[in-house]
Formats: sequence, C-alpha cells, structure tokens
Amino acid sequence: MSTPRLLIVPLLFSLACGGSDPGGSTGGTDDSTSTGPGTTTGTTDTPGPTSTGVDPTTSTSTTTSATGTTTTGDETTTAPATSTTTTTTTGDPDTTTTTTGDPDTTTGGVVDGFLIGVHTADVSPSDAHLNQNVYMGAYGAPFTRGPAQGVHDSIFARSFAIEGDGGGVIMTIVDLPGMGNQNTRAVRQKVAELTGLDEGQILVGTTHSHSAPDLMGLWGGVPGDYRDFINEEIAQSMAAAWEARVPATLAVATVKAPNNNRRGWGFTDDDMTILDAKDLEGERIGTLVNFAAHPVILGEDNKEISCDYVGYSVQKIEAALGAPASLFNGALGDATPKVPDGQYPDDFARAQAYGELLADIAIEAVETAEPVEGSLVWSHTEWEQGVDNLLFQLAAGLGILQFDFESMGLSQVVTTQSTYFRLGTQVQAVAFPGESLTRNGLAIKEVMKTPHKMILGNTGDALGYFIPSDEWQTGKNDNYEETVSLGKTAGDTARDKINALVSADNANF
Repeated sequence: MSTPRLLIVPLLFSLACGGSDPGGSTGGTDDSTSTGPGTTTGTTDTPGPTSTGVDPTTSTSTTTSATGTTTTGDETTTAPATSTTTTTTTGDPDTTTTTTGDPDTTTGGVVDGFLIGVHTADVSPSDAHLNQNVYMGAYGAPFTRGPAQGVHDSIFARSFAIEGDGGGVIMTIVDLPGMGNQNTRAVRQKVAELTGLDEGQILVGTTHSHSAPDLMGLWGGVPGDYRDFINEEIAQSMAAAWEARVPATLAVATVKAPNNNRRGWGFTDDDMTILDAKDLEGERIGTLVNFAAHPVILGEDNKEISCDYVGYSVQKIEAALGAPASLFNGALGDATPKVPDGQYPDDFARAQAYGELLADIAIEAVETAEPVEGSLVWSHTEWEQGVDNLLFQLAAGLGILQFDFESMGLSQVVTTQSTYFRLGTQVQAVAFPGESLTRNGLAIKEVMKTPHKMILGNTGDALGYFIPSDEWQTGKNDNYEETVSLGKTAGDTARDKINALVSADNANF
C-alpha cells in the first residue's frame, strides 16, 4: 500500500458505514463461548483485488438454458434446465431493465405446492487466513482497528431455497458487514452455473455484523485466498439448498419486536416476519426470520470475529425448533438494538441477551403462523445510480473497493439491482441493495398488498445508506448516514424502482 493511499484513505472513511455507529449500542446481551480458532495475530498485509470497470454505454447479457451439476461430498446432483433470459442495459441512469419469471419455464415446470431446501456453511476464516490479516468492518478508518485476532464465534452462510408454482428463489444470508458487487456477482454467476437459475433468482445478503470480515474493501479487506474461499462456500451452499428441495408446506407470521431509531424518529420498522417450512410429514425443514436492527452491540474495541447478536438469536431458534434457521436484516439503516435493561459482564453478554430475546419472540410467533398458498412469482430489475459521494469516488479511484463503479464522463455510476417475489397471497418481499432508512422501507411496505411484508436489507448489494430525499441533511443523527450514502437521489430512486416491481404484481392478485 503506497504512502499517498495511507494518507488519504483514513480521511475518506473515518465515518465509513459504522464509524462509531452513533446510537447503535443501546443495550443487549450475549455470553457466548469461543467456538472458533484461538487468538491469532497476522503479519502479512495482502492487498485486495483492484476494481475493474464495465462499459456503461450498452451491454447485453444472456442466461442460457442449462443443466447445473452440483457436487457435495460424495454426492453429485443435477438441477433442472431453465429458460433463456436476455437482459439489455443502457447507459441511461433512468433506464430500468426488468426480468420476470415465466411460470412454465423458470425452474423446470409447474410445481404443486412448495419445494423447499436449506443449507448452512461455516465460512469462518482459518488460522492461515488470519495470519494473512483479515480486517473487520464496519467501524472507523481503514486499518485503524487492526486485523482480527481470532474467531470468537463462527460465521455462516445460511441458505434457504424455495420453489412454488410460478418460479423459485435462493436466498442466502452471510455474517458479514457487506459484500462488494465484485463478490456478489461472482457468487451469482457460480450459482447460476450450478443450478441453471437466472441470476435474478439468486439473492445474496449480509447481516451487517460489525465484527465480521470486510468483503467490501472499506476497512482493510481480506486476503485474496479467503475471498476466494468464502465466495465459493457461499455459492456451494446456495446450490446445495436448491438441490435439497423437497415437497413442503410454508407458514408465515408477523409480530412486533424491540428496536430503536437512531435518527430521532419516534418509530422504526419493528415488524418481525417469520417463514417456517415443514416437509409433508410435518418435520421442520427450516425457519427464516426477517427483522431490522444493526448488529453493533459489539464495539470497535472487539478484535474477534463474531456474528454479534444475530448468532445468538439463530442458535436459540435452532435449539428450540430443531432445524436450521436464518435471520435476514430488514430496513436497518437507522434501526438499532434495544437491549434489555440489566447488568452484563461484557458486550458479548449484552449481544446474547438481545439475540435470545428476539429468538424467544420468533419461537413463540411460529405457533401462530398461518399457511401460505404454494405459489411463487418473482421479478428482477437493474438500474444505474449516480455516485455523488466524493469519498466513494476517491476510494474507487484508489482501487481499494471491491465494487465496480463505472465512469460516465466526469461522473460515476454503479449498476445495482433488486429482486421482488410473492408467496401465495400472503407474503411480498424485496431485496434491498443496502441499508434502507426506516421511512424509505416503510414507503415500500405501504405499496404491498399482502398481510406479511418483508424487506431483505443489504441483499443483492451493500451500497451504504439509502435516505429519503426529504430527510437528506436535516440534521438527524448529525447527518451521519448522509456521509456514507451514494447521494441524495439514491433513496428515492431505489424506492421507486422497487415499488414499480411491487405495483406491477399487485394487479395479479
């Protein structure tokens, strides 16, 4: 790393997607024991890959019908062929390309009821990875926190595949602060090869734990071999979940759970939505929870990799329900934990308390879940968003980001995306490409017609904060979120593009 880069980068990202994360730690519990390797101090600084640009004028991508082969251990399985979808994008930032699933071709034909599969993969860095310096996000300036000194509790990729009459999706949630689009694109392409699915059906999300490896390149990054390892493990997990699909029933419940709003609003999105899947004999396959709260109970002083409260929540749900579980964050931009009052020996104990509180709410809610009709429709859109944030522009120019920003004359844009899907007439869900602020997320949910509504935050992309334009630089939280946003138009644009998908489907039921 050159001296000029070291001088500029801390200036650029002293507030990067967490900074001190003002308002983040407001109580919690967690008293986990170490399950990963012991404390290790790395000595070799391995630079991350540099950003490679894409011609922003006109591009055409084609996903061709294929039969994917997945090898897991000693088992080799073949996925069904899918349709051919052609997508064309133009250099116009206002141009949106939408791909919609065809119920007769998307995943191999009409499905009677649901087919559901799950898979969990441990993606923790090994001692060898740690010895090469694995930096964590998302606090402070690059390198200032120092490399991770060990793994306190393992991090995972948790995949949930669901197919119904009309199409299918694979969702995975990874215990990371975020993933640069170079990584998520590599994962989607690999999963598409393995399964034959369209990339729009492949949703890669991150919990946004601030004590997990930096796959964005903002805080020091990770060694190249760890990056390759985790991308491959995520892809294989998603393909394994798809291959594991069995006939299933799905039930859904939505309840309230405690969180805070750090921008001073008297409300936030406190809905917790739970999807619970069982096979036709009544054995549970897996449970997916969707809820918004920043995983920031562990502070910048923590030097060990951890899932934060998310891990404790998932562990308790799995122990109680007897099947794999996952927790997707929601409209988390200004939503923070509300830890129960109490005396805790350390932040891990606080994270455990909050995580287990959320788990208790989810476990109880499963008992009230209502059945979902066995159909799934989906659509996907891409758009180009201007990058107005000078800090992002400079960081991209330095080549430290694991994102592709494209030059458009004197300005920069990033191509981002969202996938929408509906389960029966009970659930509508969208993948949001970053950290939506509460009012942006609620404006999307207001357009949905179903009784259960899900925003999968930091899914498909991890492009910082998305702020409604009428809230831009109004002094809330000292305008912190604005410093880690693409720009004033990003929130409104994402909201409108996503709402267009929702509205288009609303007419169908």
